[in-house]
Amino acid sequence: MEELEKVIEAVMFALGREITVSELSETLCEDPTNIENALEEITKRYTKNDGVTLVKVQDAYQLVTNHKYYGQVNKFVENTKRQNLSTSALETLSIIAYNPKITKSEIESIRGVNSDFAVNRLLECGLVEEVARLNLPGRPAAYSVTTEFLKSCGIDDVTKLPKFEEIRIKDEQLLVSDFEESRDQDGI
Repeated sequence: MEELEKVIEAVMFALGREITVSELSETLCEDPTNIENALEEITKRYTKNDGVTLVKVQDAYQLVTNHKYYGQVNKFVENTKRQNLSTSALETLSIIAYNPKITKSEIESIRGVNSDFAVNRLLECGLVEEVARLNLPGRPAAYSVTTEFLKSCGIDDVTKLPKFEEIRIKDEQLLVSDFEESRDQDGI
């Protein structure tokens, strides 16, 4: 039984999502009653002071961060996500934000390069999600930004993103400002 508990705990940690007793039972070829007993023992092992805890959500279980430490963990995760987005990922993210339900091939058509890595990185960070499978040959996935992306932008809907014209005008103003500043520094 102790070995089963360790296996279940390892699976839940690696999976990172909720999992049902039936999924565990099927995959581990173990009786559902044994799975439930093991889950009960794992739950008992974690105290209110542990960094993680096992919670039951409807008919599934998930290993989660202890609510007590959520603030600190969230700061770390948000900071890590921001630091690791490359220019190509940011470019891809803006394309998806302004073109909800866009396919990878459409993104690549706009960017002119393969976007597999950028899209996968954005999925990994939880900034975009697959929202549909289109009824086209190959059933391509359609992507949109997540509520996590919207929260990070301080908006509640993609329609509140700045319009391209507003961005273009601001960019032109910055270019003129930078040019004038450099001219003043060079004594021209």
